Amino acid sequence: MQNEKGNISVIVSLVIVVAFVGFIIFMLLNNKLNVTPTDNTTINKTTQQDNINTNQTDTTQSKPIEKPMDTNKRLLQNFTPVSKVDSLQKTDLVVGTGAEVKPGDTVSVQYTGAVAATGEIFQSSKDFGTAPVTFPLSGVIKGWTDGIPGMKVGGTRRLLIPAAEAYGATPPPGSGIPANADLVFDVELVGIK
Repeated sequence: MQNEKGNISVIVSLVIVVAFVGFIIFMLLNNKLNVTPTDNTTINKTTQQDNINTNQTDTTQSKPIEKPMDTNKRLLQNFTPVSKVDSLQKTDLVVGTGAEVKPGDTVSVQYTGAVAATGEIFQSSKDFGTAPVTFPLSGVIKGWTDGIPGMKVGGTRRLLIPAAEAYGATPPPGSGIPANADLVFDVELVGIK
């Protein structure tokens, strides 16, 4: 009899332990417990989802995680893309108060260039540092040669340039400029040499 009572108490204890372990497993599987094992893998699916880098694939699902919109694409500020530029257009965004550029001058500028059809920036002088870029107007694309004269130091001008007055069918290799692309430049005149 005594042995029977001992066996029953062992069985009851075992049932309680198994029930407790089953309850813990049930809670873990249903995301009711937020447990982080020591091997740094997260059991809680909600926490796991929060920690996944959007450039990685979620291994708990067969499809990749949706990536956010490309934030690396830089667009020219306050510019509405245009599908076609028929002729050189000059718009003074800021009228300068200094000396005026004459044809053939050498100028120091800060600039940002973009594709007119998309507004996507392909180059900015500020990508190379804070110093302005200096060049003679006789050594640049026709849109700049014709578009910069008349600006005053301290001014900023937007140039919309047709492809024929920019790089045409042969843009510089690696520039990000498509062939036959109309371009837009925001040019800040820093000085005249």
